[in-house]
Amino acid sequence: MFRRSAELYDLFYSWKDHGAEASRLREVIERRVADARTLLDVACGTGAHLERLRAWYSVQGLDRDAGLLAVARERLGGAVPLHQGDMRAFELSREFDVVTCLFSSIGYV
Repeated sequence: MFRRSAELYDLFYSWKDHGAEASRLREVIERRVADARTLLDVACGTGAHLERLRAWYSVQGLDRDAGLLAVARERLGGAVPLHQGDMRAFELSREFDVVTCLFSSIGYV
């Protein structure tokens, strides 16, 4: 079941230009946190933004859907730490320079 939801997720968002969005996000981050080195993407989905953002930052992702994380692991080749958890309450035992929550995921809180 989770695998199917992940396939539909990428299909639903196939129109998005993740590369352009990541570049724009980098511009915003550079203006606000010029020395940012680490980034956590909360509700990272299948990792499409992480795939681009890892060129500039040491990235990690968090999502509660195991199926989405499985696709993200495949996409990222296991090179990016991914965590399963609820964005409302999680502990990663470290801090990040930047934390993102893209799309409308924050609206589900």
